[in-house]
Amino acid sequence: MTVCENMKEAIGAIRLYDVDAPHLSAELRAYADELELLYSELDELLPERFLLTAGDRGLSAYEEMFGPARSSVALAQRRRLLRLRFSLGGGDFTPGGIRQALDSFGLEYVIAEFPQYDRLNIIAQTDYTKAQQAFIRRETAKIIPAHIEYQLVFNTLTWSELDGRNRTFASLDQENLTWEQIDALEE
Repeated sequence: MTVCENMKEAIGAIRLYDVDAPHLSAELRAYADELELLYSELDELLPERFLLTAGDRGLSAYEEMFGPARSSVALAQRRRLLRLRFSLGGGDFTPGGIRQALDSFGLEYVIAEFPQYDRLNIIAQTDYTKAQQAFIRRETAKIIPAHIEYQLVFNTLTWSELDGRNRTFASLDQENLTWEQIDALEE
């Protein structure tokens, strides 16, 4: 039964209106057409609400809660990363929880822990764009407990690569770089 037929049946039960009147039929048809459009839109939106059935539209809405949408990543991978992110709880600021959060950013990394100093070094193992690095830095800052110092390093030059530049320490020192700037040097 169509929306228009449902409305005519409901109005006919009241016996107040002549459901065959031309103006009433035209008005009901206009309402029914718009309701059918709404129903079809709702049918499309419902699967987008759930991670397991969401397509690009729904996944993008979830991803934008944390940062930019990852449209270039496969849907299955996006779902996996979002499930990891949503499974984090208030008590997940443990080494395992931090690893799970870093995994949810799509970060490939190595962690060096120094518990005696309350320090973590997180070294990215893949190339990331500046925008991706900014996203990862911002999100990492949200998940590392306040009492832990951490350093997040993206594919920078190693000490041996710096030595391979055949420059003396004095010439490097003349650039007046901080340790953080030296750590951020790239080829």
